[in-house]
Amino acid sequence: MNLLKRVLYITFGVTIVLYAIQAFSPLRLTGDGIAYLTLADSAASNGVIQALRRPGFAFPKGYPLFIFLFMKAGIFSSATVVISNLLLFVTALILSYRTLVALGFERILSAVACLLTLLSFAAVKFITQGMSDFLFYMLAACTCWLMTLEGRTKWLAILPCAACAIEVRFIGLALIGAIAVIAWPAVKKHPIALAAAGVLGAGLIVAGALAGHHYLSSNLQMFHNNGFWRFAGKNLRSHLQDFGELMVNVPLTKLPPWTYGAMLAFGGLTLICFLVGIVRVGGRSRWLAGYLISYSLLIFPWPYTDPRFWTPAMPFVLVAMYLGAKAIWKSLPDAAIAAYCVLFCLAGFGALAYSTSLTFAGPQFAYRYGDGRLTSTYLAHCSSTPPDFEERDALHLLQRYEWHCPEAQ
Repeated sequence: MNLLKRVLYITFGVTIVLYAIQAFSPLRLTGDGIAYLTLADSAASNGVIQALRRPGFAFPKGYPLFIFLFMKAGIFSSATVVISNLLLFVTALILSYRTLVALGFERILSAVACLLTLLSFAAVKFITQGMSDFLFYMLAACTCWLMTLEGRTKWLAILPCAACAIEVRFIGLALIGAIAVIAWPAVKKHPIALAAAGVLGAGLIVAGALAGHHYLSSNLQMFHNNGFWRFAGKNLRSHLQDFGELMVNVPLTKLPPWTYGAMLAFGGLTLICFLVGIVRVGGRSRWLAGYLISYSLLIFPWPYTDPRFWTPAMPFVLVAMYLGAKAIWKSLPDAAIAAYCVLFCLAGFGALAYSTSLTFAGPQFAYRYGDGRLTSTYLAHCSSTPPDFEERDALHLLQRYEWHCPEAQ
């Protein structure tokens, strides 16, 4: 056991060091990230009130306000993005670990679940990008940890923390399910408290619905366009792929096309383990099971595949999958589980190695990063460019906040 602990500590340490190296990366932009950073830049240049009134912004505004603080202080850069994401991520993992231990789960199981989350390729990919995932994860993990504490004063922190999480990500509404489960035994005894809780819950739902209006309207439109069965089929394939990629720890885009069917089959198997595991989790913690159910019900109707959606709940998801697998295959050998964890970690280190190669790619970064849509933007950001340039928001961000100026080749 002591040897296993040493291996875990060393692996955590090496992984965090490799993550920190990504701070030397050029500013990595992506579609949603450009929208977040552009709004934050607008707030820093034109004022917060005017930026918040900006029409057409599709996401909650909590994360742009967070980035606005760095921009206003004059310290925003790709290094700031990576370091802040890493600090938020590590804090969230520590809180997730403490939550699982407080709920009675084994320390080794909890630590391994957090380690696999740290080495997930989805986390590696987005640690370098200005996205809301890690800020939301920290807020959600803090809310969950607070719910394990004793005493009524914890509610003074739980409710503001949950409200901030909702304003950062629409998926934060899942916390309402967990809060309702833990609060119900005390609230139902007092009519006034029950009424107050109902008003507060309705307020949080309305706030979340307003923050996530883009997702709701997009879902409704796709449902009308495709009909129920096509919509449901697309959802199922998308989320089977999510679970398959999460557990294989390799994106489907990096695998041969013929593996698609196997990925969906493996995703279906892990999804069954997850659903069975939620029942097992409920035997130890009803509010955690409620959180996983609420989280799933918010993600499953979204007909797009992206494993990063699960990252903020991944330690809990992995524990549920483990319990589900042990319930289905009671004789599942520990050696097989250990071998799987080793392979998962190796894939994670492979993702970190690839990310590090991009970080130090120099002039080749523009050609190697992403799918090529921003290549010309990266090549142009150190030179004067006509105002009608196709990616003008991305170009503006690079010209203002990016210090790497590789020569075009």
